[in-house]
Amino acid sequence: MMFNKDLIDLILAGKKTMTSREKRQFREGDITNLMANKDYSKISGKYIKITKVYQKPLNEFTDPDANKEGFDNLSEFKQYWEDNIGEWNNSITVWVHEFQLITK
Repeated sequence: MMFNKDLIDLILAGKKTMTSREKRQFREGDITNLMANKDYSKISGKYIKITKVYQKPLNEFTDPDANKEGFDNLSEFKQYWEDNIGEWNNSITVWVHEFQLITK
């Protein structure tokens, strides 16, 4: 799964356990590597296993959701979204992929 390098650092530190995407990319039980500009799974030996996949409107996100995304609060997550993905539009429904870090 593609992530920005700073998000991979959060995943490897155990602080990010969820990612929200505009499209569904994986199903529950899938295992994937950590990609940015290189394959960090080959470096770290760590992969992610998708544990839950569901849809959620952006306007229903909370601070606990932002924590799972690796941020301290919803305001930080919204700012990251706007800086890296696009406008935070409360009418958008995204695909949420919850995951756990594993050694394959």
